[in-house]
Amino acid sequence: MNLLLSDFDSMDHSHFFPALPVRISEIPFGTFDFVQKETKITAPSLTKHSLPELHFIRDDLLPFGFGTKWRKTQGILQYLQKNQIQKVLLWGAIHGNYLASFTYILRRSGLIVDTIAYTRDPHLRSYNERLVRGHSNTLVCYANRKVAYDDWLAKEKEYPGFSLPEFGIHSGQNLGLRSFWQELENKINQSLDTSRHKSHRKKINSILRMEIGSGVTFLSAFDFFYGTSLLVQGMMVGEKKETWLTKTGDLQKRLGLKAIPIPAEQILEIPKESKPTHQIQTGISTRENQTSVSFGKQTNSQKEWIRAFYRNTNILLEPIYSGMTVKSLLREINKMQITTTAKPLPILSESLPSGQNSNLPIEPIPIFYLHQGGQIQHLDLILEKESK
Repeated sequence: MNLLLSDFDSMDHSHFFPALPVRISEIPFGTFDFVQKETKITAPSLTKHSLPELHFIRDDLLPFGFGTKWRKTQGILQYLQKNQIQKVLLWGAIHGNYLASFTYILRRSGLIVDTIAYTRDPHLRSYNERLVRGHSNTLVCYANRKVAYDDWLAKEKEYPGFSLPEFGIHSGQNLGLRSFWQELENKINQSLDTSRHKSHRKKINSILRMEIGSGVTFLSAFDFFYGTSLLVQGMMVGEKKETWLTKTGDLQKRLGLKAIPIPAEQILEIPKESKPTHQIQTGISTRENQTSVSFGKQTNSQKEWIRAFYRNTNILLEPIYSGMTVKSLLREINKMQITTTAKPLPILSESLPSGQNSNLPIEPIPIFYLHQGGQIQHLDLILEKESK
């Protein structure tokens, strides 16, 4: 696969970005049988009508696997164009998805991109690193994150352009995401089977789940869908839930969002795979068994699971974010742990419906998982398998 970008050098930047499509794919029911075999789950007999429908929002299909970051940059680009800013100073991990996508998109939009990066392994080489090096007008890379941050702080005070903090956190990101949520809301409403999922203004009729990395995408979605019949859930990846929740007020302010407290019940953590047998049979999830796994930990079994998922769905996950989240989600569905009761949506001071009262009627609620991309750096997961 030739992913060199030199062919785009002569393109007119004003026409480079087409309208970004919103694509939704339903995961076949047979996939759940695959997950049951792969994860060796002992669960009650399940039927198609006893399981929630699972849909993937395919932002991973956007160019170069940059995913939802395409949408975030569009709002920032509008801000830069409005203020006639031609230079941008970025900083972050040289192997990370953020720096790779932002350096490429901003440079291809005609901006001068100055980059300060860091890596904990000076000998590591990656596709993201190649993108950062190839699309930065200037680049300095340190072997220490704090040193990189201090350099960025020193330069941003007198930088003759726009200086973006790590992960590009800026109100422009929300501007780019809001149009996405509007279109997504319409598509989700159209996809709901009105015979099973009737629209009630005061009841949850669908779930939107995504990872929480920097938290920008989740907070933007939470703000947009707050008070609607769509419940937004975030899966913690890389940071503890309690720690991240203390930062949400500041993040909301920096993104230009309303200061709405985030219900702890809407923030999930990836559980350990081993659980007591009685929990698997009853589908009861306790806090003690919601311990987060190590961030960035990649095992051979996890990689093999991603390959198997790709063979069954033709959807490529990556081992750090989407792979961990989707595996946990499918296990959750198989164990019948996702339940939403027929209760009104919460107001600001109320908790979310817990679904723990087994006496209340429960109907499977369709789940929409946002695949935010980032898989391009992990093509070896499937290419190695095909070459054997």
